[in-house]
Amino acid sequence: MARPLLRSSTFRLTLLYISLFSTSVLILFGFIYWSTLNYMTEQADEALNLEIRGLKERYEETGLNGLTQLIRERIRTQPPSASTIYLLTNFRYNRIIGNLDRWPRGNDREDGFIDFVLEDTRFDPRPVIHVRARSFMLDGGFRLLVGRGIEDLLVARNRVIWTLGWGLAIMVILGVLGSILMSRGMLRRIDQITATSEKIVSGDLGRRVPTRGTGDDFDRLSEQLNRMLDQIESLLESVRRISDNIAHDLKTPLTRLRNRLETINRRQAEHAPDLDLAIREADGLLSTFNALLRIARIETDSRKEGFASLDLAEVLADVVELYEPLAEEKDQALVLDNSASAKVFGDRDLIFQAIANLLDNAVKYTPASGRISVALSNDGQQARISVRDDGPGIPSALHQKVVQRFFRMDSSRNQSGNGLGLSMVAAVCKLHGARLDFENLDPGLGVSLAFRTIPEALPRLARQNAEPKPHRLPARISRSSAAG
Repeated sequence: MARPLLRSSTFRLTLLYISLFSTSVLILFGFIYWSTLNYMTEQADEALNLEIRGLKERYEETGLNGLTQLIRERIRTQPPSASTIYLLTNFRYNRIIGNLDRWPRGNDREDGFIDFVLEDTRFDPRPVIHVRARSFMLDGGFRLLVGRGIEDLLVARNRVIWTLGWGLAIMVILGVLGSILMSRGMLRRIDQITATSEKIVSGDLGRRVPTRGTGDDFDRLSEQLNRMLDQIESLLESVRRISDNIAHDLKTPLTRLRNRLETINRRQAEHAPDLDLAIREADGLLSTFNALLRIARIETDSRKEGFASLDLAEVLADVVELYEPLAEEKDQALVLDNSASAKVFGDRDLIFQAIANLLDNAVKYTPASGRISVALSNDGQQARISVRDDGPGIPSALHQKVVQRFFRMDSSRNQSGNGLGLSMVAAVCKLHGARLDFENLDPGLGVSLAFRTIPEALPRLARQNAEPKPHRLPARISRSSAAG
């Protein structure tokens, strides 16, 4: 859940909004911080300037004695909590009067202000006092320094910074939590739509996207999707019904035509070759329509009612037994490796038909004296049936096309068949949730069917004779059901 959440567009969009909002709030707080501290600094500087102007006026009126007397009085009468600094020196910076013993060292500025740090000797341990002062040159070469402690200013600055930092952190945390909650809610809705679409793709066309009745964007989207699915299902059902009707309607007259041709063939011996050809053509058409009807019934998902537990090894042995005589006629080696056993849940007739179609193609396209191998393997989770031959194979670019109805390669158009064999195999695989894979051999083609095994039958049952050997059994089952 963590990776889809972090990769969701909702989460990313929310984080983008949080970043933009945090940046704007940071700029706003920075302006408030700058304007507040600038105002407090200006107030402190103005107080220093007023103090210096008052001392200067006293010096101009009463001279040095009056100034020193005023400084001494202010130092004596200021409360203990006050931190006003006074220092009067001569031109050599020798102290005349003040509550500092020497001229401080600090960062001098062009406007005469100086910032420095001193220790309060009245207390133990001595607290550090940050002072902002201004120096002024008096007539006669005297230097006057007046300063005030700026602890309140520093405390206000730190508090603004602390408030800004914590406010920004809380906003980011709440924003991230909100984005997670929003993203999870949207992901749940999207997962519902995705799960529904997966079931629809798997063949359950009657499935619909659930709605909550809130009328929000997802509900409107779900309603539109459901209307679209209703229309698609209606169109597909109409096409399927029309196809089935056409197949049924044509199957009956074709059957009658074939029967009449057989009757005529028995009565008119001189036209036997032409009538036999007509009968074979009618048989081909009937086989095509029967294959189309079987594929349609498979794709409707109605055959799942006949699903049951079955052993693939037995089904595979019966199919190989059926095609053994045909392979012997072409002097082909039909090899069966049936050393594994696998239980699957499915329709035995349909799986038999799918394997028969694969084996029918292998026998049809493998040259004389060629080799056809059929094997069953079980890794505990899936059972794989593999059919390999020495035929011409199928190019990789056509692996997806050969399962389409009536698709035939140019090299196989002179062979019998209607191009529906692999289409039926693909329909059976889809119905059983199996996978159909093609593999190019050099030379030849490998086709495999992978089925999910039944959990109760996971242990592999090894046979005593695990080596592949030619299968030599008489045919008992008709090959007329192969689609070609």
